[in-house]
Amino acid sequence: MAWNFADGTRFFLGTEFGDAVDITGATNAAPTVLSATNMFVDGDEILVMSGWEDLTNTVYKPSEFTSDSITLGGTIPIDTTDENFYPPGGGAGTAQNVIQWVEIGQTLTVSSSGGDPKFVTIDPLAQRNSIQVPVGFNAQTLTFQIGYDPSLPGYQALVAASRTLQRRAFKFVMAGGQVGYGYGYVAANEMPNLTKGQVNQISASVSLLGKFVGYQS
Repeated sequence: MAWNFADGTRFFLGTEFGDAVDITGATNAAPTVLSATNMFVDGDEILVMSGWEDLTNTVYKPSEFTSDSITLGGTIPIDTTDENFYPPGGGAGTAQNVIQWVEIGQTLTVSSSGGDPKFVTIDPLAQRNSIQVPVGFNAQTLTFQIGYDPSLPGYQALVAASRTLQRRAFKFVMAGGQVGYGYGYVAANEMPNLTKGQVNQISASVSLLGKFVGYQS
C-alpha cells in the first residue's frame, strides 16, 4: 500500500518523435510482445499505433527490448489475451520513440474529465427492471491551469501544438516515482485569466486519443 500526493509533480510535453518502425505482429499474451526490428534502447518511451483499438494511440514504457521485439510489461502489464478485443493477427502497426520532452512549467492545477464508462440502458418488455450494459468509455481530457509566462519553452510548445492542431505525447512524473503517459490533441487558450490578487494564468488541455498508462518506478 502506498499513499501518493501531487506535491512535487512535474509535467512534460513530447515535442519530437523518432522514425517510425513497423510492428509486424503482436502476441495475445500478458504482457503482449510486439514484433519489430527496432532501433530502441532500454528506457525509451514509445508511441504505439496498432490495429488493436485498445492498444493504439498510446505511449508506453516497455519493460524489455530485443533486436526484434518490444515487451509491453510494467507495473500493470498490457494484457491482450482476450481475443474478442484483440483479434489474433490484428495488432500490426508502427512504433516510434519520444526523443524530446519539454517541461510544462508553472503548472498550478490539473483536472481530468471523461474517461468514465458509457452504458446503454435496455428495458425488456418481459422485465420490470431496466439493465445497463457497458459499451465503452467517454472521451477523456486533461485540463491544466498554468502560470502565464510566454517566455517559457513549455508555454511555447503548448501554443505551437495548439495553433496547428498537433497531437503530442504527455507525461507526468510524481515525486514518489510514479509516471503516467497519454497522447492526444493539445489546445491552449493564449489569453490569460486576469484576477486581482491572483496569479495570471492560462488554461490548456490534452484530449486523449488512446489509453492513459501509469507506471510505478
